Parts: sequence; structure tokens; C-alpha cells
Amino acid sequence: MVYMILGIALLAGLVQGVTGFGASIVMMMVFPHIFALLQAAGISTAICTFLNLVMVVNYRQYINIKKIIPPAILYILVCSITITLATTVNQTLMKKVFGIFLIILAIYYLFIDKGERKKLSLIVSLICIVVSAICDGLFGIGGPLMVLYFLSQTHNTHEYLGTISLFFMINCIYNTCFRIYNGIITIAHLPYIAIGVVSIMIGGLIASRIVDKLNGAFLRKLTYIMIGISGIVNLLF
Repeated sequence: MVYMILGIALLAGLVQGVTGFGASIVMMMVFPHIFALLQAAGISTAICTFLNLVMVVNYRQYINIKKIIPPAILYILVCSITITLATTVNQTLMKKVFGIFLIILAIYYLFIDKGERKKLSLIVSLICIVVSAICDGLFGIGGPLMVLYFLSQTHNTHEYLGTISLFFMINCIYNTCFRIYNGIITIAHLPYIAIGVVSIMIGGLIASRIVDKLNGAFLRKLTYIMIGISGIVNLLF
């Protein structure tokens, strides 16, 4: 188990370091096969907190606080409700739903997402925030639609990276504390979180050294295919 956590967290750090996102998605391909789904989401979120912290430090001068506060309030509220309700849902059913979610995620990134910076309407923005928060609360993956939201709210790559990193760091800290309060994450999980944090940081460091030598587009596509395969496995088994 320890070696699986080391390996997948290392890969998550590499993917995040090369593509700029996706660490939680990579970890959640494997963690639900090691832990119960709710615990897997909590452990993944706790590990990602530290990766987001590094991003916040790196892009601190570009952060736009005003763009964070309104969506963060709504996001935290929806996450709190979702995490609370998730503890009452049949975990076998949730795993099947998670499999479908991963398949949709893979299709979205492979065939739909273009990474374009488009202005979103208020309704679409609210939908992005609420749906992302629900996915985060259930599966520990809230990034895809929030990427669309913050791309529409920021003016350049540096502002986007700094602002979205602080947004997710705040929510990772809150969700981790809320899951601890609800008994989803316990002291028994702390060693696995610590192992994951060290490994994901090493992965990020390695990525910073080799990013110029890798084909980022190929790595992203390979990751999305792996996400789709993981979704099929979760759905069938």
C-alpha cells in the first residue's frame, strides 16, 4: 500500500508540474482501490493542499483576492453540504457514480476542453462553482469547471495560476478540516498523507527539472486516457 501511494503521488506531482493541474485526478484513479471512496477523496485533498501552497508562494504577487472571496464562500457552503450528505450514501453506488464521473472527465478533456479564455455569464459561472463543489465534496476533484471559471475571470496566465491556486488551497484546508470533524479522515490516515505529501513534492521538483524535455500535450492525453480506463474499472468492478 505504501509503495502504491508513493508511486501515484509521485506521478501526480509530475503531471501537475508539467501540465499545471490534475494531481487530485491522478491520485483518485488509484486511491479508491486502497481506501473507501470518501477517505480516498479526503486523503487526496489533504495531499494537494501542500502542492497548492507551493503554487501560491510562487505566484503570490499575481493573486487577485477579490476574484476568490465570492466563489470561495459558495464553494465552501456546497462542499460542506455535499460531504455531510455523502456519509449517508451507499459507497458501492458512489463508486459506480465515480466511475461514470471519471469517464465523463476523460471525454471532456480529450474532445471538448480547448483551454480557451472565454467570458462566462453569471448563470454559467454559478453552475461551474456549484457542480465543482459537489464533485469536490464527493470525489475530491473540483478542478475542471473551476479552471473554466477562473480563466474567464483573470487576464493572464500568472494571475490565473496564482488566483486559482489560492482558491484551491483555501478549500483544501477547509475540506480537510471538515472531513476530520466528521470522522472521515482520522489519525490513522496521517502517515499516508505524510507519505503522499513528500512524494508529490518530489514529483513536482522532478517535473520542474525535466518539463522542457517532455511533450506536455502527449502526457496530458495519456493521463486522460488513463482516467477513462480507471473510470471503466470503477464502473465495472
